[in-house]
Amino acid sequence: MGSLQLEDFAAGWIGGAASVIVGHPLDTVKTRLQAGVGYGNTLSCIRMVYRRESVFGFFKGMSFPLASIAVYNSVVFGVFSNTQRFLSQHRCREPEASPPRPLSDLLLASMVAGVVSVGLGGPVDLIKIRLQMQTQPFQDGGEHRVTVFPGPHLCM
Repeated sequence: MGSLQLEDFAAGWIGGAASVIVGHPLDTVKTRLQAGVGYGNTLSCIRMVYRRESVFGFFKGMSFPLASIAVYNSVVFGVFSNTQRFLSQHRCREPEASPPRPLSDLLLASMVAGVVSVGLGGPVDLIKIRLQMQTQPFQDGGEHRVTVFPGPHLCM
């Protein structure tokens, strides 16, 4: 396959990290609403999370997605781009010429990246949802922490 291009892996990692930092608070609200734990609507959910858990409640469980989604995007970007390069090199034998890529190459590279995406994304999403559903703040003084997990209907 020649040499593996690492720029695409780096671009995926940066894009994945940025998307988690920006999107995690809204994803937390969405996950809480889907669990149906007494939050009337989106605005009341936002207010309740803020009142009970402060602004940090919106970022609860973010460390795992920050690490995992950055790696996940890195792998998907890298697999897609390197698969396209591999197909192009084996079709033309001259990577410098860079002819237009046929639709079949794009389709095959997308399918390979999709298989990798599904294999990595399912377990990552399950763990992320369980971390987001921790509704009780950490307690001091030896008290036990109560955690609410979504039912199996959210883990599909």
